[in-house]
Amino acid sequence: MKFAILDSFCDADIEKQILGKNELICYEARDEKELPDEIEELDGCLVWHYVHVSEHTLNKLKNCKAIVRIGVGYDSVDIEAAGKRGIAVCNVPDYGTNDVADHCFALLLAACRSLPAYNKALHENVCQNWKPEIGGEIHRLTNATIGIIGLGRIGHAVAVRAKAFGMNVCYYDPYLPDGYDKSYQIKRVDTLEELFVSCDYITIHTPLTPETKGMIGQSLFCCSEKPFTLINTARGGIVVLDDVYEALLNGTMKFFAADVLEIEPPSDNHKLIKALQEKEAVICDKVILTPHAAFYAQESQEEMRKKAAQTLADLASGKPLKNCVNMEYLVNPRTWQLKPGKRG
Repeated sequence: MKFAILDSFCDADIEKQILGKNELICYEARDEKELPDEIEELDGCLVWHYVHVSEHTLNKLKNCKAIVRIGVGYDSVDIEAAGKRGIAVCNVPDYGTNDVADHCFALLLAACRSLPAYNKALHENVCQNWKPEIGGEIHRLTNATIGIIGLGRIGHAVAVRAKAFGMNVCYYDPYLPDGYDKSYQIKRVDTLEELFVSCDYITIHTPLTPETKGMIGQSLFCCSEKPFTLINTARGGIVVLDDVYEALLNGTMKFFAADVLEIEPPSDNHKLIKALQEKEAVICDKVILTPHAAFYAQESQEEMRKKAAQTLADLASGKPLKNCVNMEYLVNPRTWQLKPGKRG
């Protein structure tokens, strides 16, 4: 079969090894408009996060049976339009579970223990600022309450870590059936508003969908009865960044720690980003950003690439495709051997 990696990538040694005698082309595109018309010959393709696969590209993929996102999120692929064309969209939902959970908790601990404030002060003057009180008001993590939005693989991994630190754990996930709160020994809430009322820390672990886009913003922030820390290692579009800026200014939000933003790389015209660059203390002391790196580890990169390539290898050998995320949209699929993936 004929396969391709659509977007930018330096080599494909792992993919070529797994795909064996099947042909693999690397287009190294940064935008779908850079893709040539010859992609109509592809039986399947791998996609990183540089190219957004819209109807423009899907119309060219006349022979394609499967599109595999090399990662967990699939918001860069129009899964409904792909389904209507009989193209299965698959992802790799488990490759970075522990890495993202670790990163989330690293951000939480940094916020809890005022590490940015200590680091900044000691860099300015180690001797003069060698004082624990320069970290401001610090409260112990034990018995603090963390609210988890989305109790999928990563959300559950965060819950395990939080319990190990002696935290009270509650979660919101309308797609989970009853009983997970009992088996995990954590508390379930029925609304996002209830989560924001009582939590010291709130962390997001949902995909970006039309339902979750802009879901976290001012209407929820104002429900909080005390300043809280918001952590986002999921997708930037879930959180309204303008509302975060206002919540930090007025004290509704105590701290914002994020690995993802609405626009990546962010625009330096956004008021939150501008405040960071101009080193406004009221914002800088309350924000930690990392560059969409929560998934990043040498082991996770290799695992992700192997599993994505294996999905196309399964297609070539007639095996069922794992982790199909658009089964409900598939019309006359070009392959009937599909195993659904979790979407929520």
